[in-house]
Amino acid sequence: MNNRMNFAHRSIFRFAWFGFRGSQFFWSMFGNFSKCPESTEIVLPNGFPLIISNKDWISRTIYQGTYERSLLHFLDSLLLNNLVIDVGANVGVTLWHALNKSPSTTSFLAIEPSSQCIQGLECVTSSLVQNGLNLTCAVGNADEQKMMYGIKNDLHSGGASLLFHPGIRGISEMVEVRKLDSILLEYFKGAGVALLKIDTEGNESNVISGATELLKSGVVEMIILEVSPNFGDVTYLKYLHQVLGDHYNWFLLDETDNFRRKPILRKISLQESLIVPIQWNLVIVRSDILSGYKLSGHRFFRHP
Repeated sequence: MNNRMNFAHRSIFRFAWFGFRGSQFFWSMFGNFSKCPESTEIVLPNGFPLIISNKDWISRTIYQGTYERSLLHFLDSLLLNNLVIDVGANVGVTLWHALNKSPSTTSFLAIEPSSQCIQGLECVTSSLVQNGLNLTCAVGNADEQKMMYGIKNDLHSGGASLLFHPGIRGISEMVEVRKLDSILLEYFKGAGVALLKIDTEGNESNVISGATELLKSGVVEMIILEVSPNFGDVTYLKYLHQVLGDHYNWFLLDETDNFRRKPILRKISLQESLIVPIQWNLVIVRSDILSGYKLSGHRFFRHP
């Protein structure tokens, strides 16, 4: 794949990607010149391979360098040596950044039920040096068939969910749903898990319920969970805390500074996590893994 952004787009992308304020102003100044080349495979300046979709918010913000910037920079900083599991992989952007600095011996499992995202996800996983598996199914608390809402929403490819809500757009389709415990038993029995990322548009509680054996086992080194109070009750975090026990540390992934936004991890308690009013990313790290990162001088996990 040899397609690259033009010089102007590369410059604005870097401005946005490194956290400087005002990037949307510069993108808007270009008017039609900032329009993404539709359905073209392109390599962004940070190396990510993207299939462009002009209307799609996910594709457009990835192209512009603003999509989940703090999360992607955090993922870029990790060195993951065991299995990486991405539940709700979309077009693979979080998976790609999680594996960006990881060795070729790391393996991955990408799970995405929306047919709208499959081409983009396959484009990304085929570019990885690591070996892994893409599964086209949803993840829940039972092995069954369920209706998925919001597929083929041209404006937001990441909006599909097993949870129906008034903002749903697109079409509905029956999809296969599997417990994560069942999937791992079939494909990766006994594997250590370096990272479990869950982003399922409000279905996170069911994903966790269907992964009880995995979570109880203690083999998961790190969890990144999108917590969405806008979709309803988040008291499932109490169950997650109970299942994991006291060997894990909880953090809120945030951005800091005004002129140039930088990612930062803030220690958070269970009780505090239950009252965060906005959608946010929860990072949970096993204590021994956290100690190793601190000893290595990792910029997100430093000693006080």
